[in-house]
Amino acid sequence: MIASASPNKAAAVSLVARRGVSASFEPRVPAVSRDPTPLDSAAKVTALSPDVSSMFAAAAPPASEGTALFPPQQLESAAAAPPLLQPDPTLALGKQSMLKLISLWFVYRACGNTALVQMAPRILKAFERLHLSWLSNAVIRRTFFAWFCAGEKEREIVHTMRYLKESGIGSILDYSAEADISEDGVAASASARAQANVKADALAKEYFHGMHMASQVPHAFAAIKITGLADPEVLYRLSMPYRPLRAAFEAADHDKDGRIDFAQFKNVVLPAMPGGSRVASASGIFSMVDANNNDGLVDWVDIQMALGMDNPLARPLYLRTTTGGGIDEYGAIESDIEDYERMISRARAVVQQAANKGVRAMVDAEHTYFQPMIDHVALVMQREFNAPADSASPSTLVFNTYQMYRADSYQRMADDYERSQREGWHFAVKLVRGAYMELERERATKLGYPSPINATLEATHDCYNRGVRFLMDRIANAQRAAATAEEAMTPTLFVATHNNESVERALQLVRSLQIDTANEPVMFGQLLGMQDATSYALARENLPIYKYVPYGSLDEVLPYLIRRAQENSAVADSILKESSFVLREISRRAFGSGRKDSSVSSTSSL
Repeated sequence: MIASASPNKAAAVSLVARRGVSASFEPRVPAVSRDPTPLDSAAKVTALSPDVSSMFAAAAPPASEGTALFPPQQLESAAAAPPLLQPDPTLALGKQSMLKLISLWFVYRACGNTALVQMAPRILKAFERLHLSWLSNAVIRRTFFAWFCAGEKEREIVHTMRYLKESGIGSILDYSAEADISEDGVAASASARAQANVKADALAKEYFHGMHMASQVPHAFAAIKITGLADPEVLYRLSMPYRPLRAAFEAADHDKDGRIDFAQFKNVVLPAMPGGSRVASASGIFSMVDANNNDGLVDWVDIQMALGMDNPLARPLYLRTTTGGGIDEYGAIESDIEDYERMISRARAVVQQAANKGVRAMVDAEHTYFQPMIDHVALVMQREFNAPADSASPSTLVFNTYQMYRADSYQRMADDYERSQREGWHFAVKLVRGAYMELERERATKLGYPSPINATLEATHDCYNRGVRFLMDRIANAQRAAATAEEAMTPTLFVATHNNESVERALQLVRSLQIDTANEPVMFGQLLGMQDATSYALARENLPIYKYVPYGSLDEVLPYLIRRAQENSAVADSILKESSFVLREISRRAFGSGRKDSSVSSTSSL
């Protein structure tokens, strides 16, 4: 990695090592091959939306008895074992001033009021209409902003990072300005496009500044939002072909072996691209896709690798087609190609700045309707900056984020891992449950397409746990290979969750698989101001733990703060319990009453 583990972590005897290793656990890790590995049985996707469920069922051939990737008893073993971690709210609360505790209690109580949280955007607009934004901003700044954000100025931001570091907690610095597409769907004018590029250049400079700030605290990350490096409308148009192309591939794969031939590619897959009808030589395109093996058969990863926007020969496939009725709105416009190049140049410059400063870069996941292009940029940066196994100084510099509340997230992650193996670079992943659930569902209902979100909370939990297990197995396998001098590319997993059960499962897997955490192949993370009991407990055990540290002006981070309140409101019982711990600490200090409660059991779904 670009920054090695801190000395105390490298020297410490880890929690999982101290509490023993299960000798009876025998992980089953299939070897990486061109032929797709069954990722799950069709039965596992019955809860998903119909179109995505059928896509998954088509992608994975039925697993015969005894060939399941993760046998059920292995999935349950982590949850059944005695707890390894005991989150303690007093570890974090004991470090706060009385004023901050009172502010935190107010924040938790407000978040626990679902009706108030739902009305918050309308309340803020009402204050704005009455020219009283100064009053609402003052309240927010001293409560939600003070607790969930590091600040606006460099001095206070770096101070927050150093404060966390003193407790053994690293930082992921996040400039939290957010961007989205407009609702009219009209392509921007030349002047609007120019303004969007000026804004993207300015945001790239802000990311440079973020790398500078992050570098002032050892072993830090800095987050990158790709929507800050290009007009979101460009990302949206370039992302349009992904879903139809994937569906076409699944439809063309009649025998469900994960591969298609030339005829299937020509007749089903190619026409799914906006510019597919303009292709003069389908055989030429197919040969480009089949270049690695040249065996007349291609799989989904072959298509991703060959027909990405980073291949200039494939770019015409993304452009809209002129029909008898005018220009089809499916696909990109000519100027998007130039804007794509600018976006890649900005991303490359930002990541290079991270490398120069010794900071790791984490690409944030955003809305599903431009996520395909965000993933594409992240994969291009990983290929360029995540050094291969035979490098003199291998490093894992760029991380991508997968939102596991998406019904297709597990398959996408597995596909991208396979791509990393073929192209020869280190796969680095942050797994989250997701941050835009309400928006995604509302938009799907409004526009009449199936929701991309898992149908149930249980399905999201299952998807998250399987993703963690998938990567843990491969980390353990790579470490064993490295121990025998075999060539290995160890993936890196960032377990980002507020769900204590997920943290516990991950720790149990680290123990069972005998994963060495000294060089941080597995890390944990929570948001600033949330689930501090777990964060400080992990730090106490010298395990790699990081806090997402947002910063920016209040106006810029307001959408982020509203989402934080909504997420907390969704787990009101947990939030009310957190507020009771805060009130108990206030009472203990004020009146000498109460006692320090050293246990907490959060069931947050985040």
